[in-house]
Amino acid sequence: MSRGRRPATARAWRRAADRYLESCDQQSRLPTVTGLALALGFPTRAALETAAGQDPEQVLIRALSQVEEANLQAVYRRDTASGAKFILQSCFGYGEKDLPETGPITVQVEGEEEPHAGDHTEEGF
Repeated sequence: MSRGRRPATARAWRRAADRYLESCDQQSRLPTVTGLALALGFPTRAALETAAGQDPEQVLIRALSQVEEANLQAVYRRDTASGAKFILQSCFGYGEKDLPETGPITVQVEGEEEPHAGDHTEEGF
């Protein structure tokens, strides 16, 4: 993977990221942010994410997005779905969203009259 040296140019960053992604594909492994960080010469995932925020050419952000995409696609494969879901939730901010409680809903059908206060139906409504 990495020799501890970081590429010096945007083109070199791109080549190093592509090499990492290709090696994962050849080995039938899912790429990870940590694996990408190590392949690019960063000591930690956090260091890569910090550098990505300061990357004017967005090469690192694109590489992170490629890792994210690979994990998104893995969700659709039965054998990797649960692991990919975990990675997406913990590394990329995906999660189940709580929907707000809407309370009771009243539906009025056009053409029907609203019942008057004293009216009762057979169902007891």
